Amino acid sequence: MHDLVIRGAVIEDGSGEPAFEGDIAVEGGFIAALGTVGPSRAEIDAQGLVAAPGFIDAHAHDDMELHRNPDNGSKLRQGVTTVVCGSCGFSAFPHAPGRRSPDFLALDGDWQTYGQYRSTLMGHGVATNVASFVGHNTVQRLLCGIDSSEPGTRALDSICNEIRRAMDDGALGVSTGLIYRPGRHVSTAALTRIVAAAADSGGIHSTHLRDEADGLPDAIDEAVSVSQGTGAGLQISHLKVIGEHNWGSLGTALDQIGKAHACGVDIAFDVYPYSAGSGPLETYFPPDDIDETRAALVQIIRCRDYPQFEGRRLPDIAADEGTTVRRLTRQLVTAPAASETLCIIFEIHEDDMLNALSHPLAVIGSDGIPQHRGVPHPRLQGTFPRLLGHYCRDKSALSRSAAIRKMTSVPAARYRLSGRGLLQPGHAADVVVFDPNTIADRGTYTSRAYPAGIRHVIVNGQHAISDAVPTGVRAGQVLTADRA
Repeated sequence: MHDLVIRGAVIEDGSGEPAFEGDIAVEGGFIAALGTVGPSRAEIDAQGLVAAPGFIDAHAHDDMELHRNPDNGSKLRQGVTTVVCGSCGFSAFPHAPGRRSPDFLALDGDWQTYGQYRSTLMGHGVATNVASFVGHNTVQRLLCGIDSSEPGTRALDSICNEIRRAMDDGALGVSTGLIYRPGRHVSTAALTRIVAAAADSGGIHSTHLRDEADGLPDAIDEAVSVSQGTGAGLQISHLKVIGEHNWGSLGTALDQIGKAHACGVDIAFDVYPYSAGSGPLETYFPPDDIDETRAALVQIIRCRDYPQFEGRRLPDIAADEGTTVRRLTRQLVTAPAASETLCIIFEIHEDDMLNALSHPLAVIGSDGIPQHRGVPHPRLQGTFPRLLGHYCRDKSALSRSAAIRKMTSVPAARYRLSGRGLLQPGHAADVVVFDPNTIADRGTYTSRAYPAGIRHVIVNGQHAISDAVPTGVRAGQVLTADRA
């Protein structure tokens, strides 16, 4: 007798092949059979519903959310069963206990190494699976300071050794954030050595490029050259082109990526289905060089220094405060807690985003930054339902089977997460069951809300969401790449 059977579902198995109707049997945390299956101890009536592999968030910042709020509702409630953390050069490790990190992760825990962080998560349990990169910025900042620049020979050796230790503990590879401190001061030569430290153990390089505006082609060339010099796979984070004068040019970047792939570079990228970006305000607006035109596109979403500004656009705030956008921006980026002030910038063209989304090398990542005050970017809670509802069902931008493949089997293969991302016997029973007619993101840029249409979520064979209600089960695991 099976532990659980999902009866009569429309099965999207994650392969991209057409859906089919049938049952899914679960035993001991794994898929036991598909088709017509026998009796079970528990059943889900999935008539009229779609069953798919649990979604894999290929680019997440849930590193500390998994510790502070292990139920990870922002992801679980949208059908995500695995989050890939350690993105953009920042990870929860290595860490100095008692020292809060000066970035949007705001690290604060008792661990030092990735192995200790993993033990902490498993000690209290987590609702979703997690795999992680080691962040170069986190490593160099801990060893050399946030204001450090090009590391010398001895410092670079220490950085590389720390990356190797994280790889030994199970990290997927190394991530870099080349617009952030200290990564933006590191040369291509040093970057190549840093990536090589992960590549030696089979790790890949996930990168927030140096430039996503006018210099995007050069930034892609740099990342490709590092991969060619190290043999590391290259994962470009949240591919986009910003700035109105650059709109329409993403096709050039996609051509670059396609040519690199054709020449043998193991390259791919992630993308989120929204036309606004988000991140730390101080990164985008140095106090002595504020682009007022760009600042006019900004909305503040988290600000410890001025919480009354949360959810509002800078031009509106400036008008009410009797100041200019330039002065207001400088005020915010020089405030005591400026490193934790988050914003949204409306500077991406939807056509460029859709061009990236439909590319065969694209996977889906939310890039959502957890926050429990203010109003987060809606991608935090709505990325996967938005793609399936708005862009697949309502706009027919791509097929449901193709979209689910980008959310499941492709990122599982990309990060070498064996036994994940497909509904087939022997694979882990990570399953989402959703209503194809009602699935939708409901959050906006001014109000937060969980999505609609997610009916059931199974994580490693255990019922984590039942009839749209979280059960409180924490069946997630810390996953490592198969380096065989």
